[in-house]
Amino acid sequence: MGESKIGPFIAQLRKERKLTQKELAAQLHITDKAVSKWERGLSCPDITLLTSLADILGVTTGELLNGQRSPSAPSEEVEKTIDNALVYAERSASSKLVSLRTIWTISFSVSLFLGAIVCAICDIAISGTFTWSLYPITAILFAWLVFVPLVKYGDKGLPGSLAILSVLIVPFLYAISRIVGNRLVLTIGIRMSLYSVAYLWCVYLICRKSKGRKIIAAAVSLLLTIPLCVIIDLSLARLLSIPPFSGWDLLSFAVIAIIAIVLFVIDHFTTSHSSGK
Repeated sequence: MGESKIGPFIAQLRKERKLTQKELAAQLHITDKAVSKWERGLSCPDITLLTSLADILGVTTGELLNGQRSPSAPSEEVEKTIDNALVYAERSASSKLVSLRTIWTISFSVSLFLGAIVCAICDIAISGTFTWSLYPITAILFAWLVFVPLVKYGDKGLPGSLAILSVLIVPFLYAISRIVGNRLVLTIGIRMSLYSVAYLWCVYLICRKSKGRKIIAAAVSLLLTIPLCVIIDLSLARLLSIPPFSGWDLLSFAVIAIIAIVLFVIDHFTTSHSSGK
């Protein structure tokens, strides 16, 4: 399978179908940059995309792999063999990925578990009981519960991690406040954490709705940090009786706004360039 033949063939078929790189990418749930790389011969489509790509472009998988249309109708048996091979390869790749993620999950869990044990042993050896080690042990347990879905399932586990974070953040802060013996930790922490969790959910939804447009998603997410910081500053000012804003805050907001505008401009020109192809 050669990139030099497949790339121009994909570009030719895409233009015959009157599709832009962005439109083709949207149907495959990938970025238009990936399509651009295929057509320039910098990379080849992932094996898991070949069948869908061939269907969209109106050719057989065999023709797509050869980088040209077959002069005669392909044998049904040959085409079926190719499709079966692709399905097998896709399942094999998926199985390997699952196995790899299982190894990552076990390694991640064991590392955190060992860290908790080391903290407990050191604490008991020094003070004869559990004192400071309760902080890292609680934090380690919280981190494990939140990040395990993400480590285990990758991007698909992100909603699970956010859901667990949303549910457990208040109990975690309550446990920390009891360990510290200061309810101010809970009073301040709950407000700050709820604002932050809401922001993370917004960023997640923005990325989902952006359909692979990472630049525009980054720009909108950056702009959202301004109202987030304003709400947090106002809450802290009310709770601690301090001034809500400083010159550094205003400077930070201006820098964030400028970066977001630059990203919007970059996305605009990138989208215009892709649409014109």
